[in-house]
Amino acid sequence: MAHSSFLIEWEAYEYEHKERSQDWFWAVGIVTVAIIIAAIIFGNIIFAILILIAVFALSLFINRPPHEIHIAIDERGIIKENVRYPYETLRSFWIDGEHPHPRILVRSEKMLMPIIIVPLPEDIDEDDIRTVLLDHLPEEFHDIPFVERVLEYIGF
Repeated sequence: MAHSSFLIEWEAYEYEHKERSQDWFWAVGIVTVAIIIAAIIFGNIIFAILILIAVFALSLFINRPPHEIHIAIDERGIIKENVRYPYETLRSFWIDGEHPHPRILVRSEKMLMPIIIVPLPEDIDEDDIRTVLLDHLPEEFHDIPFVERVLEYIGF
């Protein structure tokens, strides 16, 4: 971690890797087959094909180990890998230190990505990050979106 008056940067994994048992894969397979059969019964072949392709893509992605990404906070915004989020497009932030893997939740003005989740390493000083962000954004409580909570609950 490097720190100067306007720059904090660190490396973090892009997502939390979870080991999944054979039972988890069987459950996903059974639910997938049930949805495909229901779609075929209701005459919606395109939906059945879409589900099959989606589960195939998921199975390719789910076993991929997470990559380390570079994250930085500077005087112009937040950088996550190669994407800069300027402060002008952000509304507020919240540091979620209660989660098993600490993270910054940033509310964006973008309709399709209202909450940006920025992972924090365990050894970083949250007060340093809070101090830098408070110069540019207000701190407000944010919770992760409902869909994200459901996906965490079922093991994604």
